[in-house]
Amino acid sequence: MERLDKFVKKNMILLVLLFLVLGLLTGRYVNPGTLKILKRFIIPSAFLMLWAMMINMDLSKFVNALRYPRELLIGSIMSLVVAPLIMYPIALVITKDPNIFAGLMLAGLVPPGGFITYWSGILGASLPLAVAIQLVTFVIAIIWVPYGMKFAIGDKINMNIFVLIRSILILVVGPFLLAVGTREILLRKTGKTGLKRITPSLHFISSLMAFYLVFAGTSLKALFIFKHPGLIILPIIGAFFYYLFMFPLSYFVSKRIFKLSFEESIPVVYGASTKNLSIAMGLAISTFGPLALMGVVSALIIQMPMASIWYKVFERISKKRETLGTAIVEEAEEMEKETVSKL
Repeated sequence: MERLDKFVKKNMILLVLLFLVLGLLTGRYVNPGTLKILKRFIIPSAFLMLWAMMINMDLSKFVNALRYPRELLIGSIMSLVVAPLIMYPIALVITKDPNIFAGLMLAGLVPPGGFITYWSGILGASLPLAVAIQLVTFVIAIIWVPYGMKFAIGDKINMNIFVLIRSILILVVGPFLLAVGTREILLRKTGKTGLKRITPSLHFISSLMAFYLVFAGTSLKALFIFKHPGLIILPIIGAFFYYLFMFPLSYFVSKRIFKLSFEESIPVVYGASTKNLSIAMGLAISTFGPLALMGVVSALIIQMPMASIWYKVFERISKKRETLGTAIVEEAEEMEKETVSKL
């Protein structure tokens, strides 16, 4: 299962595109009456996807947030306020469809997911800060997302805020509470080793459900999308410009304006720029419908490549810092030798 999970992670973008194409072809050639069956499994699939993903959230690390009040505040504001403010004008320009607009806004509003800890970890950044940002923004987002969406959408779409709150309770709070309980049971019965052993299976289940949502969403709206191909192309362009702007902006703000260290700026950058699109997918399709899912899927297609590019950028910066540090040490040692020889 671990090998299968690695394959899915490595080929996530291609697999998303594959299920998107399969969904379009299915919706084009299969009887619409038959396709209604797919709709029945959307909510259960979204629930299962988020439950499997959240089991690895360790609430015991929540106290780490108290150790980074300033950095945590910067990271939370960048992720939950600045990111949607950047997405808003892009979504406004890129699409006239209110549902796709809602999907793009959800992609900007939701908190960061597991990728903030993943990228911070492999780059040797501050992992405790990354975990703190992920957990705190997740809790805040439960209240912030419905009101943020209501403010962003305005009169563009008839959105009942209580419907979105209900969706959050069912598809975010519900899986989260179940995941916390599941985690505790697994830890008691199998320990951390057992939990680590089944983690690839949980990741695979979550990915499989995400693929189903992409497939079902595109199948149900395939005929409409074929008539209006811009419904897929334009959101992808919008997502591209969003990430193109968001990554350098968050790095500039964290490093240059607030003078965070290199290790602290990385979690802020990935917390602001990489979002929990699984939550966005679940909320989009349950609250706004399949077309809103297109906005989130567009972000899903662009997010990973952009995150990978910035991994290379940070890796290069890190190597330059190491080279500079080595040069300074060597120069200091040389000066020390000269001083000793003079004595």
